[in-house]
Amino acid sequence: MPHRWCNSAQIRREQIESGADLTFNEVFKPLLVSQIKSLSPSNVLEVGAGTGHISKELSELGFSVTAIELSTGMYGVAKDVLSLTDVRLLNCTSFNLEKSQLYEVAFSHLVAHIVDDLNEFFELVGQHLKANSHFIFSIPHPCFYNEYKGFFGDEYNYMTPMSKTPMSKTVSFAITKDSKNKISGVPYHHRPLSEYINKLVETGFAIDGFDETYPEEDIQLKYGAKWESPRYCVFICRKL
Repeated sequence: MPHRWCNSAQIRREQIESGADLTFNEVFKPLLVSQIKSLSPSNVLEVGAGTGHISKELSELGFSVTAIELSTGMYGVAKDVLSLTDVRLLNCTSFNLEKSQLYEVAFSHLVAHIVDDLNEFFELVGQHLKANSHFIFSIPHPCFYNEYKGFFGDEYNYMTPMSKTPMSKTVSFAITKDSKNKISGVPYHHRPLSEYINKLVETGFAIDGFDETYPEEDIQLKYGAKWESPRYCVFICRKL
């Protein structure tokens, strides 16, 4: 569903490059880059590159990066962001990657919760990983995110997988430091953590680590108030 991100692509770039997106700049980018650096991969695949800023940093650190992005709007922004790097950027999904192309690390930032078929997503990523290579992905924390954003009403039950509504399956949100720019029409699937874990196991992954993202107090205070609970989490998985 690429069109849902097209209209927000330039907004997302401005939020990141201005520093308004605290969560991306001060929480996720350093966390994901640090985790990937610790694995010292010879090549890296980003699934759902968005604006391309994480791939850009990895490339500037000397990593060989392939980034794929389905949204034509995001792809256009990422192409410009990555124009002076060696990142190989493709406007496609993992369906379209050459089956022979294997990577030592794949990562995706806030993608897994928007895909309709989680098994298929994990299987497709796994097809492009060497044995014992790693897949790192972030999602909104299923235990706490609805308390923070209030996407679901009385029908919410943590153990029940659900989307915003049976028909639309979309949500709208704004970031803390840019509340005037609301991003709408974004797919969102709530799934309990057990569903992520079981589907990872079913598709041939082991879980090597799990990070509940909870920034240091000085970063939390930049939002204007402390976080009551972790808002996101990161899985570090290994392809068996």
